[in-house]
Amino acid sequence: MVDILENQEFNATNLLSFRGEVKQADLENIGKSMEEYITKSGAERIGNTITATFSIASDSIDIELLMPVNSIIQSTDIYTFKHQFKIVNAVVAKYKGHPSGLNEVCNQLNQYIIDKKMQPITSGYNVTRKLDLLNPKNTEVDVFVGINPNIL
Repeated sequence: MVDILENQEFNATNLLSFRGEVKQADLENIGKSMEEYITKSGAERIGNTITATFSIASDSIDIELLMPVNSIIQSTDIYTFKHQFKIVNAVVAKYKGHPSGLNEVCNQLNQYIIDKKMQPITSGYNVTRKLDLLNPKNTEVDVFVGINPNIL
């Protein structure tokens, strides 16, 4: 089930970010490494990871992972600490279902943007609202795409 809403906003504070081109097989290790750095920094992760995919090649993916934390931590040469992350004037697809259906949700959202002649200014950011490992079809994900507010 997908609901698409316009003029939405997403705002989060205190996030550790990784952005880079990696092999898909290495994604899990990057997430674990981020978690280790958060713990070593004396902080705790306080929410689900936010992701954005910028491009996919045959053997790699250009991705951003954002992990919400409970306190300020130092940036490194690999990770960037973001005090605030905000997307305004966004179109959001609110999805409830198995994570395997997320690709189709993104296709529907992209088609909606095209049909409405909107001009996206961000990639799609996947914000997991509910993760149910025992019953994955109860997973809830919002996909936010920032839209240019100008009418051209």
